[in-house]
Amino acid sequence: MDRSTKSESGQISILVLAVVIAFLLGTIAIGMVAEVLIAQQRLNAKAEAIALAGARELEFNQEQACVFAQEYSTTNFGTQAECEANSASIEILLSEPNPNRFLSTFLPKIQASSRAGIASDD
Repeated sequence: MDRSTKSESGQISILVLAVVIAFLLGTIAIGMVAEVLIAQQRLNAKAEAIALAGARELEFNQEQACVFAQEYSTTNFGTQAECEANSASIEILLSEPNPNRFLSTFLPKIQASSRAGIASDD
């Protein structure tokens, strides 16, 4: 037997093992990022719903629009919303802890904001 052929016989196994490990680590990383992105989309949807609920109240009772939006947020989503309203629009800011424990060391909170307003009659 040739000595050079025998010494290289296990190299493909190591290469295949390295590729499989890299693939698994990549899949795990994509899964963690996807978890955070889905949580961000859900938080955006909550912020939009709260802003729309506040905008409905804004048309009839501007002083109570933020109170109504915050009550809607607590009742329907169990979250505390920050609110700012003027005569034409209402803005909602939501913040929640990052659902992924590993990524929360780099990104401790996810945030979403939404603005809704009253259409003008022009």
